[in-house]
Amino acid sequence: MDVVVDEENLPTEAFKEDTFLEVWNAYIANLEAKREFNMASILSLAAPKVSGSIINLTFPNETNKIELERESYDILNHLRKTLNNYDISFNINVNEVLQKQYAYTPQEKYDKLIVTYPNLELLKSMFDLDIN
Repeated sequence: MDVVVDEENLPTEAFKEDTFLEVWNAYIANLEAKREFNMASILSLAAPKVSGSIINLTFPNETNKIELERESYDILNHLRKTLNNYDISFNINVNEVLQKQYAYTPQEKYDKLIVTYPNLELLKSMFDLDIN
């Protein structure tokens, strides 16, 4: 027996961004539970922005985009079923300016910490500390 799906009459219920984010984060948690840490990490990189039924994602490099595109069928299938909206699609962009600057040397690490904790410089001078 063949099952015929009328693709034009699939549900397209509206959903709120906070509802979407709950489903998104649950999907990431499920990936982590299945020990699929790479994809969970990639999905955690992007802060999804919902615009109607389009999910806008921006990644810091092309590799993340390609990995998501490879897995997009399963992810979209889950999102569509859970949110009962079969119009959901991804709009994936790459913004290399977002690429993180990694600190390798002790001085680079210290400089990054100073940005977050400006009082660290005061402590360093007060106790005559060295960063090496």
